[in-house]
Amino acid sequence: MRSLVAPALLGLILGCIAKAAVLPTLPQGEFPACDDVETEHMADFAVKHINSKNNHGYKYALNRIEKVKVLPRRPFGKIAFLELDLLETECHVSNPLPAENCTIRPQTQHAVEGDCDVKLLILDGAYKVLSSKCHSTPGSVEDIINVCPDCNPLSQLDDPKLKEAANSGLAKFNAENVNGSHYQLIELSRGFTSHMPLGTHVEFAIAATNCTRQQAQDPAEHCHVATDEHARNGFCKASVIQLPPVPVLGGEPIPPAEEITLDCALYDHQAGGSHFIEHFMYHLGKNIPSPGTGRRVLDLIHSHNDTHASHESHSAEAPAVAAAKPVVKRAVEAVPLPALLLQLCPGRIRHFKI
Repeated sequence: MRSLVAPALLGLILGCIAKAAVLPTLPQGEFPACDDVETEHMADFAVKHINSKNNHGYKYALNRIEKVKVLPRRPFGKIAFLELDLLETECHVSNPLPAENCTIRPQTQHAVEGDCDVKLLILDGAYKVLSSKCHSTPGSVEDIINVCPDCNPLSQLDDPKLKEAANSGLAKFNAENVNGSHYQLIELSRGFTSHMPLGTHVEFAIAATNCTRQQAQDPAEHCHVATDEHARNGFCKASVIQLPPVPVLGGEPIPPAEEITLDCALYDHQAGGSHFIEHFMYHLGKNIPSPGTGRRVLDLIHSHNDTHASHESHSAEAPAVAAAKPVVKRAVEAVPLPALLLQLCPGRIRHFKI
């Protein structure tokens, strides 16, 4: 009886092994290297699209391609899925300078990383973004201290000190802008406080209204942001430093005063420029919570689906469809099937890792 059981058990074991051997299957689609030339072309196009859809904060630049997968699309074309790591630049979204010409924000200024998932259509040698989803996070305070012990981390954007400093900077700008339009605060973009010296430092976006400086003083005037051909927007950096009280011999010391330093750049009306102002006003008019509420940065809350016509790009910086750059492919010898499972990802880090 035992002699019969042993062969039966052996047969079951061999059968299980045979079935297990056929379970692993090769993944479907193409898995190019993350640093492949064509992959980088797709990633660059995706980043331009993301910047064209972003209505808050700053433009972003590609830092690393984490993953890429390309699937066939019936009846024609291909679909590419990309996972991208981006870094915040110093250019506000209202700045007409192309993102590729903007300076990457260094770690000493509390760098911000953006993570994006992009679905891209490849058809007839052209790219089109079908959907994209992003969010952003600042680097850790520990990372800043390790790089620069004396640097200051970002403050919460809803800190009253930041709003007060931005209003002080705007008031100084309007007071000095004697013959121009009266400007309005559109967005508080980032800020931090310092102890040596004691002060608050902010960056904020402004836009020209339909009122002059004199008209803005009249409560009866209804000033609003201009969105026609007279539209003009700008971006400011302000520092409000608390000066120590001045001692006076034989009397009370002079109360502490503020010293405001201000640096603003104004941008003339341009194609696509009013797009940002319109969206700022849309968010303000609809009382939609700022993406910076309870956060240190304006989150790159970017979610786009091509089926929504209202999300079509109005920016010339990133057209909805662009021709794919030609890629010279070298002839290679056939490789064994298991080698197809290897993919050179994630790709290289272009700037620094957060």
